[in-house]
Amino acid sequence: MRTFLKNVPVAGPVFKNLGDLFRQAKGRIASRNFYSKNKKSLLPNEALAGSAHGKRIFILATGPSIKTQDLSPLEGELCISVSNFFVHPDFNKIHPEYHIFAASHDPITDEQMVAWLRDAEKHFPDGQKVFLSDTDKYLVDKFNLLGKQRVFYYHLNFEKNIDIGKDLSFTGQLPKIITIAHTALYLAMYLGSKEICLLGVDHDWLLHIGESKHFYQEAKSELVNKGYVESVAKKETDLEKDFEASARLWRLYKKIRDYAKRRGIVIWNSTPNSLLDVFPRVPLKEISFKQ
Repeated sequence: MRTFLKNVPVAGPVFKNLGDLFRQAKGRIASRNFYSKNKKSLLPNEALAGSAHGKRIFILATGPSIKTQDLSPLEGELCISVSNFFVHPDFNKIHPEYHIFAASHDPITDEQMVAWLRDAEKHFPDGQKVFLSDTDKYLVDKFNLLGKQRVFYYHLNFEKNIDIGKDLSFTGQLPKIITIAHTALYLAMYLGSKEICLLGVDHDWLLHIGESKHFYQEAKSELVNKGYVESVAKKETDLEKDFEASARLWRLYKKIRDYAKRRGIVIWNSTPNSLLDVFPRVPLKEISFKQ
């Protein structure tokens, strides 16, 4: 159940566009059917709506800048961590309220995803609130994963753009994302926060081709140990595609910014040397913290 889009044979290049349209239509139908059958798994999210009203939320991503920051002031703050942040030495000191995993996708195998989640179990405290894509629920059920944690699910509709005039809901279909930080922003706003701070959102890989994209060593990731190849390890480059991907990424961040502005939500980028210029910057040391 990893992907809704199967490879459909096409007779030749003349029919490429027709084949693409067919695959997209087939994917949309399968996605809608999956959502209809599994939307009950999203109902527990209703209790979270507005639960952080008036509270500031810090989103902790995994960019290399995290290595240069003292995160100890975040202890006692409401935080959402993502991806492999659970390997950070201060994870249990900060104790993020929520942790979000991106949906497994090709070329990630079931074996790799299960190994990653089992590694996360070793780091998570009992009761840790964890968000997973509903398309990965079958793995949690089949392999009895995250039994001591509180697991929530979300559903992404990659055909759906964020609608500035319509509120996001984790009990329904969320709009498309490009990076897991987008899902974290959706969650922070759904929780009711009016002030969100981004950390570890570097987005400067074009300046560091061939270097690590994370604060941790990729070779120590359980995904990599099980055979997943991080893009940083690939020697081929295609800067044209990279630039195009960055442009799409920036455009979606701008839509999220506009969505937030309409609702009086302020998003700060507290990531040192981040290329992401969509949000106003404020250094972490200039933020007032609880005593």
